[in-house]
Amino acid sequence: MPAMRRVGIDARKLADFGIGSYLQGLLGEMARFEPALDLALFVSREHLHLLPAMPESWRLVEVDAPGYSLREQLALVSAALRAGVDVLHAPHYVIPLLFPRRLVVTVHDIIHVLFPEFLPHPLGFAYARFFIRAAVRRSRRVLTVSRATAADLKRLFGASERRLQVIPHGVAPSFLGEAEPGRDAAIRSRLGVPDRYLLHVGNHKPHKNAEGLLKAYQLLSFGQREAIPPLVLAGGFTPDGPLALRAATMGLGGRVLCLGYVEQRELAALYRGATLFVYPTLYEGFGLPLLEAMACGAPVLAGDIEAVREVGGDAVVAVNPRDLVEVANTVRRLLDRPEQLVKLRSRGRARAREFSWERAARATVGAYQAVRGEG
Repeated sequence: MPAMRRVGIDARKLADFGIGSYLQGLLGEMARFEPALDLALFVSREHLHLLPAMPESWRLVEVDAPGYSLREQLALVSAALRAGVDVLHAPHYVIPLLFPRRLVVTVHDIIHVLFPEFLPHPLGFAYARFFIRAAVRRSRRVLTVSRATAADLKRLFGASERRLQVIPHGVAPSFLGEAEPGRDAAIRSRLGVPDRYLLHVGNHKPHKNAEGLLKAYQLLSFGQREAIPPLVLAGGFTPDGPLALRAATMGLGGRVLCLGYVEQRELAALYRGATLFVYPTLYEGFGLPLLEAMACGAPVLAGDIEAVREVGGDAVVAVNPRDLVEVANTVRRLLDRPEQLVKLRSRGRARAREFSWERAARATVGAYQAVRGEG
């Protein structure tokens, strides 16, 4: 009996903030250059609208099982076997343990192991360790989005060098496109954003250090309130959310603008208009907002961590993200040196062009082909 050739991709996390961008970037490019790929996509019904235009040869299978559950484990395996999948790609370390054929897994980061204090449940650390270890041992290829994550997997989980493959994220073309000043200004005006502003994009996860950013901004504003641009936060920061309330209690209510989630074209307009993008993250597997900001020509200040150095290179001003005085002083220094901001804009756009979803998608398809060819 000839070996089955179908590849399956678990795309149920299409709406997630990071993994969703990863899936959309890969699938959009695969649909463009590999329309003949024998592919089955497993997706929940409520996220069907997030899929790119798909080739006729691709098969769509609905799997509506909640994440991190026993039902998820059983439903995905059953659906993959019924679809005749030979190689299944899990875009997250929670792999289908009972899938009897070949697995490819993407591990974006190991935040849950390195920072267990951030987990919402005391069993989360054991759960994460178990599944990451299982993913590393069971999968024929372990794809990571950075050398930093690959090093973490080797150091903490004994991942095999032979099975590891680093495939960096790409950046959406909408972020690399030329600015349209009139349209961008209209978008920012509609969002209530002033002409000069500091920008941060992220969420409330503690390793993103949004609380630290708020404290650094308070230090920055002390004694020269009107001279410092307002701080704009997009992503998981709603106008009535905890960070907005915290800003109000710190006396920053009129200086901190929380927008919540915005559409991609709105986000691009925010990046392009930012005086400075401030990203004092404590840990990243990659740091997609960092890459998006550089692609749009925003000058970037970010946490001095391995993934930021790997992605940003000399296009980013790196600071100790735990030293809030250093963060504040570096922002102030950059605001006083407009010529350096201009250089950072140019370096960032050039650096971002080195990352593409087409390159990532071709390398991922190559991993599928290599795994299918193994005995």
